Amino acid sequence: MIKVECPECGEQFETEAAALFLFNRFYCSHCDALLEVIEEDPLVLDVVDEEYDDSEGEEDDDWEAE
Repeated sequence: MIKVECPECGEQFETEAAALFLFNRFYCSHCDALLEVIEEDPLVLDVVDEEYDDSEGEEDDDWEAE
């Protein structure tokens, strides 16, 4: 187990070392914020905005295909 610090609430919690790979997402055990690994060495976590809707990107893809 590895101790990490939540960038949202600042609390430290333990997680499996195997979960700390680039772009992996997991939840803070204290505040339930969705976190993503954005750097592995040194370890950097970021809060994921769950409100973000990527459907706009899909529309752009359709436009390019025409």
